[in-house]
Amino acid sequence: MTRRLLDYGKQTLIDAYVVVSRRLGMLGGSWAKSLPSEIPFWEKALANQGRDWRPGAFRERTDPELELQDHLKALIQAPEGAVVRILDIGAGPLTNLGKRWRGRDLRIVPLDPLANEFNALLARLSVRPPVATLQGVGEKLVERFGENSFDLVHSSNALDHTEDPVVVIRQMLAVVKPGGLVYLTHFSDEGRSEGYYGIHQWNFHEHRGDMVISDGRGKRTTATREFGHLASITCEPGTHFEKKTVVAKLRKLAPPS
Repeated sequence: MTRRLLDYGKQTLIDAYVVVSRRLGMLGGSWAKSLPSEIPFWEKALANQGRDWRPGAFRERTDPELELQDHLKALIQAPEGAVVRILDIGAGPLTNLGKRWRGRDLRIVPLDPLANEFNALLARLSVRPPVATLQGVGEKLVERFGENSFDLVHSSNALDHTEDPVVVIRQMLAVVKPGGLVYLTHFSDEGRSEGYYGIHQWNFHEHRGDMVISDGRGKRTTATREFGHLASITCEPGTHFEKKTVVAKLRKLAPPS
């Protein structure tokens, strides 16, 4: 117990130092200037068909017949013969979503602010994406797609890279259909883990079934506070690659009759 309290006190002091330092401009880089740093990462990852990265992931992302993941199917009410539209925010050069759903017409729409650069990279590497990523930002989804356009809106390890995830999530809820789901899965407290450097400007973590959103500058809110009037919200912790994750599901409420 004593060791735990000491660790908690030490982290509290570190967090306080980070808040003051960030407000003074002593920590972190420019989000806009750091965003292109994703290009060298993906160039190295996708070279040689992903052999120096994760070959299995490379094969899945480039497989046009890959079935949509079961945990996502379970979230979508779509009878056989239905057209199902899924928007993937921050998809990178190759969305990790499956491209087929037996008996349904599945249409995946990957979106990323670096899509033009990613598509040029794929061309240089002679990698053909099953679905090309479109250029766009999460802060302007309604302007791009219109309201109530998708059955599911998905984002994985991307919203902590945005300028303002609260704005993006609000846009995600606007473009998903009533009764549809916004599905978010992210590493827990990634901004803190990365020292708030470059694009890593935000934290997400689970607390009592809710998703806490913070920026290391003192801004702190929750999914329920921001979106509880728009959606029913569940949140749970998880693990991925031996790292803690937070999984939030926001099901859009039907408009009052």
